[in-house]
Formats: sequence, C-alpha cells, structure tokens
Amino acid sequence: MVDHLREELGVFDGISGKWPTFAVIALWVTVGLILYLIIGNLASILMLELKGVPLQDLVTNPEAVLQRHGSQLLGANAIGLALGLGGIALLASWLDSSRPLEYLRMTGCTPKDLGLSCIGLFCLLPIVLSLGILNEKLPLPEILQQMEDQQLVIVEWLSSGGGNFWINLVLVAITPALFEEVFFRGFLQRRAERSMGIVGGILLSGILFGLFHLRLTQALPLAVLGCYMAYVTWRTGSLMIPIVVHFLNNGLTLAVSEWGSESLSDPETIPWFMVVVSGILFSVCIIFLHRRHE
Repeated sequence: MVDHLREELGVFDGISGKWPTFAVIALWVTVGLILYLIIGNLASILMLELKGVPLQDLVTNPEAVLQRHGSQLLGANAIGLALGLGGIALLASWLDSSRPLEYLRMTGCTPKDLGLSCIGLFCLLPIVLSLGILNEKLPLPEILQQMEDQQLVIVEWLSSGGGNFWINLVLVAITPALFEEVFFRGFLQRRAERSMGIVGGILLSGILFGLFHLRLTQALPLAVLGCYMAYVTWRTGSLMIPIVVHFLNNGLTLAVSEWGSESLSDPETIPWFMVVVSGILFSVCIIFLHRRHE
C-alpha cells in the first residue's frame, strides 16, 4: 500500500504538480467548461451559417432549427467536448506530470476487468433508472426548469428518431465517452485523489459529472453512474474501462430510443424487486472486481 501511494505521488512531477489541488481543479474545471461552451456555440453558428440558417432563427425558434439541423448541432457539441474538455485535460495533465498518459491512466486492461465492469453497468441500470424517476419528481426553480426544457428538446429529437442512428452514435456515444472520461476520470479524479483520497476523488468526479450535463432532473442518476465509472477507473487502473462503460450506457440509451417502445425508453416506474435484484447482482460484481485487485 505504501509503495502504491509513493507511485501515485510520484506522477505529480510536472510544472503544476505541486500546486494546491483545489486551486488546480477550480482553474481547469472553470476553463474547460467555458471553452467547451464557447467552442461548441461557435461551431454551431458556423455550421448553421454554412447551411444558410441565420443566427436569429436559432435564438427565436431553436426547436425548428433542431428538427432540420440536429446533426449539425450535435456535431458542434462534439467539437466543444473534444477541444474544450479533452484539450484541457491533456494540457492540465501535461503540466502536472512528465508522464501524462500514465497520469491519465491511459493503459490497457484485462478482458476479465472489462467484462466485470460492463456486467456491473447492466446490473446497475435498474437502480439508475429508479433514481432518475425519483429525481424527476423533485421541484425545480423556474430558471432551472427552463434550462431543463432546453435540454429536453434535444432528448426528444433523438427519441423521435431524429438524424441518422450511426452518426448519432458517434456524436452522442463515442465522442462523450472519450473526452468526458479523459476529463472527469482521467484528469479530475487523479488530481482530486491526491488531496481528498480515493473516496474523495471518486465522489468529486461523480458529482461534477452529474452536474456537468445541466439536467438537474437527472443529476442524481448521472452522479451515481459517474461514481461507478470513477471506481472502476481507480480499481483497475485503466481509463479504457470507463470509456467502454460510458459508450455502452449512451449507446444502449440511443438504441432503445431508436428501436424500443416508449415505455421502455422512458419508464414511469421500476418494480421494487427488480431494484433489489439489481442491487444484489451489482454488489456481487463489485466484490469480484475488488478482490481481483486487493
């Protein structure tokens, strides 16, 4: 254990490696989110301009623009994720460490670890869905409800079969899985672990991941998913696993929206016995995964 901690601390040998952790996290989270929003919005304007759509239409009637140019807007968001979150994560890790790939845990993984982690995701999904139903019942202030309604426009467009499924899979599943994981489970979690410990790093990564999506009606289930992906990142030592888990979660959601029934894609209730069984099976997966790396 002592050798493991020394190895962890030894990664922080870069220019900003010895800077105060909370200051570094606050700096890069703020810069990353601002760049993501700016780049994503600029890319949206440029793509719509190339399609001959005036900016005023996007402001006055975003639903109509989305119906006609949803793929372009999702593409702009993907560019924001790649250059904003992904770019900042790479820059921050390079400044923190002379071994940025090791810092980000960009290493291979074993098939057993990957399989157990994916099974754990499927076992966790009924719990996540039930938390989402509970979260939606919590009241929101009017300004936050307006933000939620803006996000729902995109969700409903995807649920109604908007755009090409395979293009959406790249923009909604693959791109977020890569760049959100590099930022939240790669840079942010690693940095938080240094001062907050393993549990603190997992919780901070998960909570900020839940809030990042700007859907407070889904913040709780997203935070739980984020904490699970943070746990498997730390336990296996590989960022590849949460990338795959994230892709499976988003891809499955997209596939159900495309080909599943409305009751399956947006359930009103989850049977209590399914949640109980889910919790038991998920606990078994965690135990097996934990014991493999004790």
